[in-house]
Amino acid sequence: MITPDASGPEWDVFISYSRSDAGKVGALVPALQARGLRVFVDDTAVDDFASITATITEALAHSRILLALYSADYPQRRACQWELTYAYLTGQREGDPRRRTLVLNPEPASDHVHPVELRDARHWPWPTSPAGLDRLAARVADHVGTVATFMGGAADAPFVPWLPAPARTGSFRFTGRLAEQWRIHTALHRHRAPLVAQTGGGRGAQLRGMPGLGKSLLAQEYALHFGSAFPGGVFWFDLHPYEGEPSEAMESYAQQVSTVLAALRVTASTSSLPGLLSHLAVTLGERNLPCLWVVDGVPDGLTADQLNLLRGPHLLTATLITTRSLRYTAFAECVDMAPLSDADGYRLLTSRRMPHDELEHAAALALVRDVGGHPEALDLLADLTATSDFIDVRNRLHARGPDVLATRRPVSGTGSPARRPLATALLPRPLSGAGPADDVLRLLALACPAALSQTALENVLSSIGPYDPWDVAALVAEAVEALRGSGALRHEPLRERSWTIHPLLARAVHRHDSNVARQEDLRRVLLHTLVPANSARAPVPDRPAATSPPGAQLSPRAPVGTRPSPLERAAAFDLQVELVTRVGVQPLPRDHGSLREALTSLHSLFATTRDLLHRVATETATPLTLPAIAARLTNTHLRPFLTTWHPALQEHEAIRPPDVSPFEHERRWKRSADMRADLAELRGPLTSVAEELAALCGVDLLAPSPPRE
Repeated sequence: MITPDASGPEWDVFISYSRSDAGKVGALVPALQARGLRVFVDDTAVDDFASITATITEALAHSRILLALYSADYPQRRACQWELTYAYLTGQREGDPRRRTLVLNPEPASDHVHPVELRDARHWPWPTSPAGLDRLAARVADHVGTVATFMGGAADAPFVPWLPAPARTGSFRFTGRLAEQWRIHTALHRHRAPLVAQTGGGRGAQLRGMPGLGKSLLAQEYALHFGSAFPGGVFWFDLHPYEGEPSEAMESYAQQVSTVLAALRVTASTSSLPGLLSHLAVTLGERNLPCLWVVDGVPDGLTADQLNLLRGPHLLTATLITTRSLRYTAFAECVDMAPLSDADGYRLLTSRRMPHDELEHAAALALVRDVGGHPEALDLLADLTATSDFIDVRNRLHARGPDVLATRRPVSGTGSPARRPLATALLPRPLSGAGPADDVLRLLALACPAALSQTALENVLSSIGPYDPWDVAALVAEAVEALRGSGALRHEPLRERSWTIHPLLARAVHRHDSNVARQEDLRRVLLHTLVPANSARAPVPDRPAATSPPGAQLSPRAPVGTRPSPLERAAAFDLQVELVTRVGVQPLPRDHGSLREALTSLHSLFATTRDLLHRVATETATPLTLPAIAARLTNTHLRPFLTTWHPALQEHEAIRPPDVSPFEHERRWKRSADMRADLAELRGPLTSVAEELAALCGVDLLAPSPPRE
């Protein structure tokens, strides 16, 4: 511990507080001084984004403890954050991070107190009487009596080098994220205090989230803010240019590790990445100083072995990675990046210009919510407010013309290629085709902000094609995994296997999907799948449909309600014709008929149903009943049966000997009787659907013909 010059002023207590709490500090200081304590109080404002003054730094170095008046406003001030971190890290280097920091909490709850170590420690509520203030002062005096030394001078701390690139500088526009910074620090040092939380082994953390949330900037802020905890240096590896190419990312990582060795004047006898890391581990061990190992922009798709190579090569290194992928949960403790709160988002949006009146204030707050608190989007919009008012900027955001978020970001100073505009960078890849991952993303964008379960996704895709019903579950699961890897999905915590996406990503899908027709088809099927059948059902028509065959009877079950259109009646009649003529409604005699042909017949109903739904889909202004009936037919009844029995029968067919006929091979199948039993059970539900179709079109093809005269 460095002892300050005895000729300078010395303090027992440094009070760290927000200016909004000046009144409380005015009452606290006399009580502390009455106990003989020397108290430092900064009575000059230090605005956000301003540098910490030499007076503050010197006062901290010459103080024994820091007393934080931790109100709700306290975390919002960078000066307060810096002061708290200074005292906390001083205590941590001495073995107890809470030794130098006392927390006085005037709020009824403690969720705003960070880090969690200070929240879990005993902190004092704000005294409500002079006697309470006196008791608090006595406790502070007792604690000061246990601390013999001063915190020391930050100027005497060793220089923290950055390798292989120059040190990142952060951003004066950075706002909020105090909780995340402390969560990172706790995760990286959990091995020193394993009882603070239940999970995590320490020395590792990963920042996760969609593009543009500020993962890299937060990692920079952490490295700058907590740099004194890593006197051995900050090792920063940038893999952003290779986020879609895992193999190229690992090659670049190896090159950057080699550059670090060269900067440290270490000659490596190998060019392999494991060998380079081994050489670096020896060097770091000889230096015997804690250091921070940051791998920025880790791509999805790395193997477990490749991930392990991203860890700092020595136990003295704490590893922090940033990634979009949600699939590396086992690698290190996860710190998920959430969008900015309304307050922090408003602060960032208005960092260039404040609203002039209440209307502009309301428009600014609406903009924060329009983009879901997305930092990069707010930064872009803030630039626009320099030449436009907030009302105009909001209108431009939602206008159908040029996208205000399509501005290309400047080339970074690290030599990385120019970034794609935010409007398209949010997309995992350009949308043009009709693959499962693209379709799932489109559906989630259509439903946003509501979540969709994987079952709902399966129901829609099985109703629209070109997917086979027995493949849909696996295809949706693969699509969800791919989108998790890109950081596109957000899990809905209150619903099992349910997902949603950020509203800005939904906006990007709507604006930049080149296959607009596919998006419209999905929209219609999604609405028909999610919205139950309208309570107003079709009445009995005046006469049979023109296409009715001889002997067809009017259905006596047609409910009363809004009259269906002729197009919907005709489509319902056609679907009924297809249904009642298939195996399923018509029984398959025991030991007769082909199971494969029965499956093929039922499967063909999917294509028929899709075509008929397309026929009536343009009648969106009319309450439609047919889509709900069709959804029950395909998703509730047919798809479970086909998904179970198509793969099972296909597996049996694959082992048919050349000298055995397909029919005989089917008959010998040990599961043949089970499949026939399930097929027989399917007859009841399919007959019920046929009756619903009869009620809709007014013609019942299953009704017995009238007796002839």
